[in-house]
Amino acid sequence: MKNNTKAIYMAILAIMTWIGLCVQFYISTEKYMSQGRTFGGAIVQLLSYFTIQNNLLIALALTVLLLWPASKWGSFFSKLSVLSALTLYITIVCLVYQIVLRRQHTQHGLFKFCDEILHTLSPPLFVLFWLIFVDKGKLAWSKAFSWLIYPLIYFIFIIARGVITGYYPYSFIDGTKLNLGQIAVNFFFLLLTFLAIGLIYIGISRLSKKQT
Repeated sequence: MKNNTKAIYMAILAIMTWIGLCVQFYISTEKYMSQGRTFGGAIVQLLSYFTIQNNLLIALALTVLLLWPASKWGSFFSKLSVLSALTLYITIVCLVYQIVLRRQHTQHGLFKFCDEILHTLSPPLFVLFWLIFVDKGKLAWSKAFSWLIYPLIYFIFIIARGVITGYYPYSFIDGTKLNLGQIAVNFFFLLLTFLAIGLIYIGISRLSKKQT
């Protein structure tokens, strides 16, 4: 019964996230191409968003675990450390949007539809998936530090790309409005948030293992 409930939950969340992503890709590429970008350039710009990257990852993980659990990718995504990392990243997506970004712009129509799916619905639902359905284990505390590698690489890429193109996807790392020191401070505190929440998730996992 639990396995059936888990599969249904995963399917609903995967479908919802894929719908949000597909609609977002369609409307955003249309918008960017109307501004003179090529299709490839529009895709690259859209993929520069941490939100898009991580919603793609959780949608892909859920789909693979549902349809091809015995595959090489199924084995990869089934690892507790991988699922926990994805949970951390999608948590940050939700928190940064709700606390920092939501009040900075107002979306309408399909853009708002996608915003709510990718920032407000899929993140907490994936966290619930991790809390309820993922078998916990004794994750090493050091994992919280290794999970910082991806956001660090992302930050370096976005800053380097911004210097070249003049485009920054998020206001708190916008090199056209902030100096390098301000950007560094903002990212430092964001990295501390990654670390703190990562440690919380590791603590939850270790505590859950003790109770089973």
